[in-house]
Amino acid sequence: MIARILSGIIGLFMLWTCLGWLMDPAAAAAGLAMPLIEGLGGNTQIGDFTSFFFTAGIFACIGAYRAEHAWLYASISLLGSAAIFRSLAVLTHGSVPLTMAIGFEIAMTAVLILCVYLMKKESA
Repeated sequence: MIARILSGIIGLFMLWTCLGWLMDPAAAAAGLAMPLIEGLGGNTQIGDFTSFFFTAGIFACIGAYRAEHAWLYASISLLGSAAIFRSLAVLTHGSVPLTMAIGFEIAMTAVLILCVYLMKKESA
């Protein structure tokens, strides 16, 4: 049951963030320490970030609702790879690390991996 609650909370948080990108993309971008890009770049920025948070959120919520760990893998992949590629950007391109976001992505990935373990254990 705890796995469903934790993955559901993560999913709802991701969906809430998705809603922020839909309702006020400038504030959502500022929350990630970046300006809202104008023109075609803004379309890509809003579309990509909204889809990222929507997909991570919806799959975590489906996994929580159905109590099926397989649904959590999409959220784990999105959040985990975001942390990896943010870190890689620092190492290979000299970008400034957004450590708060990297830490959050690592923590949420770890919690979702724990949820997978717990769900597998409960279904066995």
